[in-house]
Amino acid sequence: MPTTDLLKAFGLSRNPFTDRTAEKTEFDPLSLYVASDLRGFKPSETTYIFFGRRGSGKTTIRLQLEAGYRRYNAEAASSGRSRGLFMVDLCKPGHMTACLSTFQEAIGASIDNWDASFSEMWRTSDLVDCILSYASTELVSAATTPGARGQAILDALRSEPRMCRQFLLLAHLYSRTDVSALTALRSTLLKPMLTAAQVTVAASAGVSVVTGTAIAARDPRIADAVAGQYEYVADRVAEAVPLLRSHGKLAALAGGTLLTAGVWYYLRWRQAYAMERARMVQSHVRVVKPQPTEVVAQLLSSCFSSQDSVDTIRLLCIGISAHQKLDLLTSLVRLLGYEGIAVFGDCFDEVTLLDPVRFPAAIKAFAKEICRNDVLNFGRLHFFFPDSRLALDLNTDRTLKEARFDRHFVRDLTWSRHQLEELAERRFRAAQEALLEESGAKPEDITDSKTSFADLFKKVRGEDFSSYLAKLSTPRELLIMMTEMFSRIEAHPEGGLTAQDMEIAVTKALEQSV
Repeated sequence: MPTTDLLKAFGLSRNPFTDRTAEKTEFDPLSLYVASDLRGFKPSETTYIFFGRRGSGKTTIRLQLEAGYRRYNAEAASSGRSRGLFMVDLCKPGHMTACLSTFQEAIGASIDNWDASFSEMWRTSDLVDCILSYASTELVSAATTPGARGQAILDALRSEPRMCRQFLLLAHLYSRTDVSALTALRSTLLKPMLTAAQVTVAASAGVSVVTGTAIAARDPRIADAVAGQYEYVADRVAEAVPLLRSHGKLAALAGGTLLTAGVWYYLRWRQAYAMERARMVQSHVRVVKPQPTEVVAQLLSSCFSSQDSVDTIRLLCIGISAHQKLDLLTSLVRLLGYEGIAVFGDCFDEVTLLDPVRFPAAIKAFAKEICRNDVLNFGRLHFFFPDSRLALDLNTDRTLKEARFDRHFVRDLTWSRHQLEELAERRFRAAQEALLEESGAKPEDITDSKTSFADLFKKVRGEDFSSYLAKLSTPRELLIMMTEMFSRIEAHPEGGLTAQDMEIAVTKALEQSV
């Protein structure tokens, strides 16, 4: 009786076609199809942009690139050269969802008009603000965590006052953290207005002046000389202002009132100016909920002169254009021991407010703002978009001129039947080799296996196999088809796969794939 144990019959350690999402897969290099220009990947200044439907392998490529960066960072840390590259991960939908929800609130949009409002209001600088938010949150967390790394970050910031101000401002404007962490940072990094030595010197000087005055007042000659000078000045003032002689108390009261009112008005003006400057600085950040304005105003007063305008502060510490912001962030992380930043953006279609089904215009506007040469030219950017360039309206003349795709690594992920067939065979043979390794056999014994991948399709004519496989366009569709075919083999072990079985499996794969 034919066995229904396919794993035993085919010599497999597991079903090699059940892993349909890259995040939930333990990668075996033998089971992956890697394009020739991505083999041996090493981090560089290149910007990578991939376009492809869901299931076309974008996340698999992204995880391979990230693995290359992890190896690079481990090598840099072990050699003592640096901490490697600071990784900005925009791939988890939670961060981008939080940023876009705050952006929606900032522009006063609702779900009903979100598509149009986002397309009109979203800018490249808002995307870079999302990058700053992630980086600031991670750096604040590292700086406030007790340990050698946190202490090293604080020491580096203390050594460079300008960078210290930049870090504090980024932390208060962009980080998603609590007030207590920011308070701890301010108390640690900001210098007090008066040091203990200055307070001691001032107190000593005050005591010396009071003591000297008391001693001098007991000497009749000194007292008479001082009194004479005082009476002379008082007479001259009284001659100039007769009101002081006739109504001295009233004049003193009026003078004191005017002085008090002037001081009160000046302090009130300073406070209002500080609050307005803080609000203006915060108003340019639309993707992070602001900290209390009073806290930001106090920070700005401590770090900057009252003559420093909002534009000056932004230009020095935050940046105004997208490229300026990335440059300033790079300078900051280099001070902290990194070589630069590397940005990864993926799974944008899983962000609630970028769902291409509900908001088709939003995902197009989002992709268009990323694909600008002033941003892409920064380097070490890796973005993965959930559709082709044509579907995202990125093939227009204007977009092509703004993006300059010819200067960057850009690829539309499309799969031929030959590539899909090789991928399926790679997975099949990798599962066979895994079983041999588990059993202690030699890997070369796989060549003597009675079952090969081609044996699954003995009853399918070559032209039928090619025509059915050509209907598939993504690896996920291939995996769904192969899973269905394995199920049909298990249900009918007495016969082999037929062309009809393959046609049914391909149809189900196309139905399930989105």
